[in-house]
Amino acid sequence: MKILKHDAGRVTKPGLYQMPAAVYHADPSPEPSLSSSLAKVLLDYSPEHARAAHPRLAPPRPADEEVEDKPTRPKEIGTAAHRLILGAGCDLTVIQSPDYKAKDAQAARKAAYAAAGAPILASDLAKAERAAKRVLGHVAAIPGCEGFATAPAEVVAVVRDASGAWLRIMMDRVEIHPTHAIIWDVKSSSQSSAPQGLGRRVEQMAMEVQAALYVRVLATLLPRLSGRITFRWIFVEADEPNGVCVAQADGAGMEIGARKVAAAIHLWNRCRAADRWPGYPAEIVRVDFPEWAERRWTERESLDPQLAGVSYDVAQSPFRPLDMGDAA
Repeated sequence: MKILKHDAGRVTKPGLYQMPAAVYHADPSPEPSLSSSLAKVLLDYSPEHARAAHPRLAPPRPADEEVEDKPTRPKEIGTAAHRLILGAGCDLTVIQSPDYKAKDAQAARKAAYAAAGAPILASDLAKAERAAKRVLGHVAAIPGCEGFATAPAEVVAVVRDASGAWLRIMMDRVEIHPTHAIIWDVKSSSQSSAPQGLGRRVEQMAMEVQAALYVRVLATLLPRLSGRITFRWIFVEADEPNGVCVAQADGAGMEIGARKVAAAIHLWNRCRAADRWPGYPAEIVRVDFPEWAERRWTERESLDPQLAGVSYDVAQSPFRPLDMGDAA
């Protein structure tokens, strides 16, 4: 399937596209669509939150209430590294200043963001370049990953799911072969990329939802590859030496991800059909104390020397006066 260029507005049919990030995030689908980030909001918060986060469904807000993410240098380094790794994305605006304390540097930064660019200090750009070089060299040396460097970057897929919902994804890179496909996603973070911690990180960030939705969307567009689409992450540490680890979810992770995606799509379709986006329950709910926390305290009661001999019978209190009797 050919990847089409799309510069503005909405697409008219399902397909693979390359478009500016701003166009994608404004939702270019023929009808309001569900993305992986919105699917997570649906599942982790509520339909009300998902509607408020949707670019085409959210009620308009006064300009003075608009909330924007505050830029930080670590975020800018991550954006630049992402741009250098993929060779695609918004243009970098290099600012020749040691920091953003000077007014001219602040003005240049603001102007770059206003033009949908990516400002970065010259010294920070050097860090981003080292990180990108590290990633590209590391990935190229791993058997089976040779196709990453030349695969099309920032490819958008828009589909009409069998459920009737419109879905959209933006893949960092995607390899489409006659017999299989590989979807790549680059994750730059200050967290460790050590293999032993990735399972917990994937679960905590619900990354299995992204993986499963991306596979579902691409399989819908390319049914001949159904069952032969692999999703891979490239985890990159933001701090030097920029440790890199390439990983993919196991069968259990992809199964749970697929079930979560199916649940999110069902909720999405139900809300869209009724045009009703409920929030949290309008009732008193019971808080379920985590089983692991209960086990941890029970174990401490039996193992902690400080708790040895502790009694929960008030009559056994060491401070209780002997003549206190039954007084309250």
